[in-house]
Amino acid sequence: MRHINIDNSNSNQRVDRFLMKLMPKMSKNHIQKLIRTKKIKVNKKRTEPDYDLKIDDVVNIYLYDEVIEKYQDNKIYTADDFNLDIIYEDDDLILINKKTGVLSHAANPQDYGKNIVDMMVSYLIKTNQFKPTQNSTFTPALVNRLDRNTSGIVVGAKTYDSLKYFNDLFKKHEITKIYETIVVGNLKDQTIDLALEKDNDKNKSVINSSGKKSMTKVWNVKNFGKYSLVNVDLLTGRTHQIRAHLSHINHPIIGDIKYGNREVNKYFKNKYDLNFQLLHSYKLVFPEKMGKYQKYESMVFESKRDDLFEKILNDLESKYD
Repeated sequence: MRHINIDNSNSNQRVDRFLMKLMPKMSKNHIQKLIRTKKIKVNKKRTEPDYDLKIDDVVNIYLYDEVIEKYQDNKIYTADDFNLDIIYEDDDLILINKKTGVLSHAANPQDYGKNIVDMMVSYLIKTNQFKPTQNSTFTPALVNRLDRNTSGIVVGAKTYDSLKYFNDLFKKHEITKIYETIVVGNLKDQTIDLALEKDNDKNKSVINSSGKKSMTKVWNVKNFGKYSLVNVDLLTGRTHQIRAHLSHINHPIIGDIKYGNREVNKYFKNKYDLNFQLLHSYKLVFPEKMGKYQKYESMVFESKRDDLFEKILNDLESKYD
């Protein structure tokens, strides 16, 4: 049998959901049956599947350890910091500057150590902030994600409660996300309000009035003749939204193979070996009011550009200044 102490990393969730994370190979119906038949209790008292766990509760599981282990998913992490570029860290959150070419999440089991989630968890193990054997129902996770070829800030949650809270903020677009990119032409400041529809066959978003409402605010930071450094405020979060919108108004991102200008891409490929879109999520602004997470109110986080982005930008500035 096991007695699991609830702390801030796994409180504020239903007991049946907690158990589904502890034993992911066990069905929800099976777990609820164990609760009803008092094989699982809270604080040694009968409970209900929808009971919300609180800090200092104890979940009592009256099953043999080998039975529990049979239903667990025992992923093995190593202790390593992977030279993470950490922007900010405290007991609840960790903000990381993701490099271009790095996955946010693993695409398959062979991707261990090649994605931000694994790197983050391994770092937290190395620094004794996360112990898989003790925190068996919650693994630190990302609140937001970026495409492989988009660099910039990703937010990791160290507790279940902070994961829920910040997931909700991102879904409601209450956290301001500012991107920077280099586009073709001399862009005029504007808000692009064009509905997007996903073409699954081509894995591409297209402008379609019957699609989902999509809004992107863009403004020109500096013009370099044929190109402009542009900032982007993502007001909605559709697939490839920034790339599709900028392409539609004839200011495609340089290096963007899917939505970009072929001749421009060829030039930057030959000169810089650029084979991806120059898009960097460089700033996050948290809301003014954040309730129980008031310590983060109005906080602003910024991240450095990747080396290649910086090199191309410096060359453009030198040429056109």
